[in-house]
Amino acid sequence: MKPKLRCASGQVMVACADDVLWLRTKHRIVGSLEGSHPANPLQNNYFGLPLFLMPEETALLIERDAICIEGDKFEWPQSERDQLRFKLFKDLHGRGFFVTQGIKFGGEYLLYPGDPLRYHSSHIVSLVDHGQTVAARELITLGRVCTAVNKIRLLSSWNPHTDHITHITLNWSGF
Repeated sequence: MKPKLRCASGQVMVACADDVLWLRTKHRIVGSLEGSHPANPLQNNYFGLPLFLMPEETALLIERDAICIEGDKFEWPQSERDQLRFKLFKDLHGRGFFVTQGIKFGGEYLLYPGDPLRYHSSHIVSLVDHGQTVAARELITLGRVCTAVNKIRLLSSWNPHTDHITHITLNWSGF
């Protein structure tokens, strides 16, 4: 039986712990816990249910016919940038990575080689427009951030002519 997830104001949330476990183990969907912890509701280091899904995660689950949405209608992607993000998310997820939000490190996504509860992220993913020139100063900045947090930068671009995502890794190394 497919889990029934609630959509309100464009946000899809999972309230059942069994559904959270099923999404994580069967679909590598991580989401973001946003609720207060019942044992200590005033702390803010550890969060509990509900789990909120990224739009990309929700769209992937809908495409796979793995969930039912109740409440508001889920309408995403809405823009061309959203469509590119979804193509990128599907590509990375299809390669076996766990994919989470990367805003904390200035990227679109963070990639994990396994469950984020057991592994550190290995890559920070940035979506670059196809044919866009990336200035040397920006490359240096991206490289330095990754060195500081011990990650590899993945510059990803969708080629509209071939309908494929191209990835280039940027790893800072000392001489």
